Amino acid sequence: MLKMLIVDDDKWIREGLRANVKWSREGIEVVATAANGEEGWELVQKLRPDILLTDIQMPLLDGLQLAEKVNERYVLTKIIFLTGYDDFSYAKKALDLQASGYILKYEDNEAILQSVAETGNNLRREKRELEKARKSQSLIENKFFADLLSGVPSVDWARREMELLGIRPEGPYFRVAVIQPEDLQRFSRPGMLENTELLLFSIQNICAEQFTNRLPKPFFVPYNHRINIILNLADTDGTSPSGCSLATLLEDIRYTIESCLKIPVSIGVGTVCEGFGQIPYSYNKALAAAHMKDVAGRSGLFFCDEMSHSQHSHHTLLKQMESYIHKNYADENLSLAAIAGEIHISPSYVSTLFKKYREINVIEYVIRIRMEKAAELLKQTDYKSYEISEKVGYGNPQYFSVLFKKHYGMSPSDYRKSQRDELSKKTNNL
Repeated sequence: MLKMLIVDDDKWIREGLRANVKWSREGIEVVATAANGEEGWELVQKLRPDILLTDIQMPLLDGLQLAEKVNERYVLTKIIFLTGYDDFSYAKKALDLQASGYILKYEDNEAILQSVAETGNNLRREKRELEKARKSQSLIENKFFADLLSGVPSVDWARREMELLGIRPEGPYFRVAVIQPEDLQRFSRPGMLENTELLLFSIQNICAEQFTNRLPKPFFVPYNHRINIILNLADTDGTSPSGCSLATLLEDIRYTIESCLKIPVSIGVGTVCEGFGQIPYSYNKALAAAHMKDVAGRSGLFFCDEMSHSQHSHHTLLKQMESYIHKNYADENLSLAAIAGEIHISPSYVSTLFKKYREINVIEYVIRIRMEKAAELLKQTDYKSYEISEKVGYGNPQYFSVLFKKHYGMSPSDYRKSQRDELSKKTNNL
């Protein structure tokens, strides 16, 4: 249904048109009416009607002024003027505003309906043509980016193609990330998503939504059964002005995809490159990084920089992680992503290293450090339990008590009592 707004200061006319003309027969719905141009303008901004049927002579803001405002902002909205017999002096102005129609108020309902219906049909044709053009443009852009990923014939070629397509990358740095869904075959089974294309379309929509207001808008390229992301970066660390890191954003994307689509995905991230001539190199590095899932034994987020780490550098990274945890255990917001961001590796790689060399996951390690610090405070200070809870990074004292009892087999108060009883016995034996 096309949405139409009727604006007329004569209540009998606007409500009569709304109630007495069989709009639904022509696929048109009157979504609202307004008594003057100002009220009409507010409704246009709120409802975005396809058709505006407006009187010309009205208080506050007349129909011609309203049409000018609509034309400036909503180019697809079709405007039809309502007029009385003595309003033809406005006809030329209406034509200048490229009005789609000019209807006498007192024509019969059928004539009014047919005039508006003709405008509606024209609008539908325009929308179909625009959609065809949009799809065609999208296909051409995808082909260009696929060619760009597989190998740039020349920088001049890339620059010329971008200019022809109206693509203006922000740069100056670029980085490629590839999102690799696992087990694509199962999507051909009954009851699952219809095909791989629909799955990739869903993944691309999730990516686009997650990128909004976080990092500069990237280019999404469905290619080789993956969603490939060409990132525009203002600097080499890929952090937005809002403080959002690339690792945090990509982990959010991976979590959302796996939660919503119920399919594991691995994300590989290539090197940062200056200028789009090096994009194919970054792409190949991203592909190699995505295959680190075979080494890790699970899907995850993998940066190409992680591939070159030796066992010696692994231990260096572990020391950096542990040092960061010891310095920040009291921060309630301490998280896997925060630790990873501090040493510039992916959260999944942090987990892999901890599990491999410490035989414990990161969260368990953080809890252990916090419990040890809490035990020290219980022995050495008179802080209340809720105060100690805050000092070791837990805003919820009840949750802290549960964790402490699980770790030491007794509540914080019982632990303090047992330690002081033991100290008292030692003192008496001296």
